[in-house]
Amino acid sequence: MESVKIKAYAKINLHLDVVSKYENGYHEVRTVMQSVSLCDEVEVALNGTGKNSLWCDIPTVPTDEKNSAWRAADMFFERCGLKLGADIRINKRIPVAAGMAGGSTDGAAVFKALNILCKEPLTEDELLELGGKLGADVPFCISGGTKYGDGTGAQLHGFPEMPHCHLVIACGTEGVSTPWAYSVLDGLYGNFADGEYTPSDIDRLKSALVSCDLKSTVDNMYNIFESAVEPHRPDVTRIKNALLESGALGAMMSGSGPSVFGIFENVDQARDAVSVLEAMKIQAFVAEPVKGI
Repeated sequence: MESVKIKAYAKINLHLDVVSKYENGYHEVRTVMQSVSLCDEVEVALNGTGKNSLWCDIPTVPTDEKNSAWRAADMFFERCGLKLGADIRINKRIPVAAGMAGGSTDGAAVFKALNILCKEPLTEDELLELGGKLGADVPFCISGGTKYGDGTGAQLHGFPEMPHCHLVIACGTEGVSTPWAYSVLDGLYGNFADGEYTPSDIDRLKSALVSCDLKSTVDNMYNIFESAVEPHRPDVTRIKNALLESGALGAMMSGSGPSVFGIFENVDQARDAVSVLEAMKIQAFVAEPVKGI
């Protein structure tokens, strides 16, 4: 049966800030997201049973409706009024629960694959809208590239592209629960009540990207979650230090962690940094920025 394979790219945050807390408990964020070449491979085929099947090469990954890819298939068929099922295979390279949208990007890949297999019943805007119902990161994972997101992060806007560079992405052994990370932030910043926190400036990062100035880009990256997570996850500090000592222009945690990325001008330095991290028993990958649709 015909199938479609999609590269499901990981996401890093060049900027991530929380500016307020909504009455419903969610947080208002401002973020600049970047897709990178580290990716899962998601293969999707249609079946006529009306039921989904899901296989993943990582045994700990759920293979039922707990998986975003499975839910994406259900949502797509319901939205399009189709009595079909999807057979989904996921080969994972993105570390699980690492703050790099690994689950969201698999769901986005299923949306894109099914839209191709079903002869594009949904426009790109309709896919983005559907993706937002699955998760805040999913619309970005559908569109990719460099994007500015606000609100819950699902509202996307164009942003200057990241200059070409070499990235080393590494992940410590201790996972991070995003709800826990937000709860720590709330304690640090008084639930983001008026006057308790001044958001960081994003304009300098934008100017650096417009100028294709990689060093200035690195100097103006920001992630508020470092203040909450790093004191509790020593691997984050260890990885950042190892990347900087290996010649990275800069290193920062991505999302709510525990993944960390370093930015290198030289690919040989990036590969050497991976060797250093692997000697520390830290999983690490060399990647590059990826342009979006």
